Amino acid sequence: MKTITINRRKTTFFSELANQINDNQEALEKYIQAPFSMANFEQQIALKQKQFSIEQRTLLHEIVSKQMSAYSHFDKVAKNIDLLKEEDTFTVTAGHQLNVFGGPLYVIYKIMDAVRLAEKLKTTYPDKNFVPVFWMASEDHDFEEINHLHLFGSTFSWETEQKGAVGRFSLEGIERLKADILSKFGNNPEYSEYLDQFYKNGNLAEASTEFMMNLMGAYGLITLNADDAQLKASFAPILKREIETQFSEKEVAKTTQQLEEDGFHGQAMARPINLFYIKDQYRERIIPLEDGNFEIGETTIEKVDLLKELESHPERFSPNVILRPLYQEFILPNLCYIGGGGEMAYWLQFKGMFDQTEVPFPLVKVRNSVQWFDKSTIKRIDKLNLNYTDVFESIHEVKKQYVLDNAEVELDFTFLEQRLADLIHELEHSIIAVDKGMEGYAKSESTKIQKQLDNVQQKMIRHQKKKNEDAMKQIDGIYTRLFPNNGLQERYDNMIPLMGKYGPKEFVQAVYEMIDPDEKELILVLEE
Repeated sequence: MKTITINRRKTTFFSELANQINDNQEALEKYIQAPFSMANFEQQIALKQKQFSIEQRTLLHEIVSKQMSAYSHFDKVAKNIDLLKEEDTFTVTAGHQLNVFGGPLYVIYKIMDAVRLAEKLKTTYPDKNFVPVFWMASEDHDFEEINHLHLFGSTFSWETEQKGAVGRFSLEGIERLKADILSKFGNNPEYSEYLDQFYKNGNLAEASTEFMMNLMGAYGLITLNADDAQLKASFAPILKREIETQFSEKEVAKTTQQLEEDGFHGQAMARPINLFYIKDQYRERIIPLEDGNFEIGETTIEKVDLLKELESHPERFSPNVILRPLYQEFILPNLCYIGGGGEMAYWLQFKGMFDQTEVPFPLVKVRNSVQWFDKSTIKRIDKLNLNYTDVFESIHEVKKQYVLDNAEVELDFTFLEQRLADLIHELEHSIIAVDKGMEGYAKSESTKIQKQLDNVQQKMIRHQKKKNEDAMKQIDGIYTRLFPNNGLQERYDNMIPLMGKYGPKEFVQAVYEMIDPDEKELILVLEE
């Protein structure tokens, strides 16, 4: 297979803010520590080395060693675990929810981006060490966002009545989902057997770790489940400050207002306290009341008792989308966070909050985006004499252009449009010459004439589309395959069909070879 690229801005799939974070961070400097570049990692290393204590590093090594104990047979994993003890070791991190069987394709793209960036940093700064980390969003509660996956045009869901932090879910009911998925690979029994080994033991966080490490362990990836009492105990002073002063909402609100004044919209909404209380299958917001007490679900608790609970059971306090980045950067010697454009957009709201602590704001990087063109789609595109970049125009524009290029008679309206523009100009000039008060009438009549030509054009194009009905169906098929749910394939399609097609190891290696931390454009992968 080979790769080509297309400018992200020539597609409709990325917001302006996402594009700026991707290729023009200099325009956003007041919202970040520094623009992403290899040179700026030197300053970031110095900042993190100063802030990240030996005690934090020792604790992190202890927790990672425990969580990764079943995967130390991967030489690079074992090496990276040991390296975490060293003062010259730093991390680059990507994170995501715990989707069954890895989730949409972009999950593996962002993780591999972290792997490749860690390698590039080692080349650039050979006296330092860099470990890629996958941060598992194990405390997320949006089960409806992760309980399904899309395969071959169908959606399969995991049904369970469990509630609370999804990483703590048992695997109850997941066998039915697995059976439905495996039935789609009946013609590939070896691969079906491979998939069947996963999601059998432990909770969802542990099962997700097993699946991801099977794919990525050979590349030295470390996964981290931060739903840990010891890690949260180390973060407790900041949690206490949040309870006592609600500092995060104030800072995020100020930054969000500035973003909006600059023409952007805040992605995440800060609350007075950006913490949940979690216990068993219970997850409720901690809400401050006017009398100084706090509401948790249907329970009211005094501040002194809430702080005692924090001291004795820190694992019951869960940072939400606002505080989670701060927690992440506090417990990791992290230099850079990698994510999608939308994900990176909400990080821009947090710099002020970070400034209120001694935790350095990381460099941020938009992950590589990849669009996969399978052989049958390529064959259709070639047959229609389209370019691979053409399909990123709207389907209506592509169909219209195809008709214009392949019509039995000349359908180039350029000459007519120019003649009409001249006629309209002369008509308006003549009417206004009679009476300047008739300018509105002149404009109205000009609009009617223009609409008449537009209607003629559209009718002629529709007539030619009918004559090219087979080509129109082929174009429909191309768009259905490449843009499921009217979005990029990477945001919708699960990764396991491509794993089955090429082999799990072969597919992951192909992703490794196509991902490039320096690439800012959309990568198109063409099967050969």
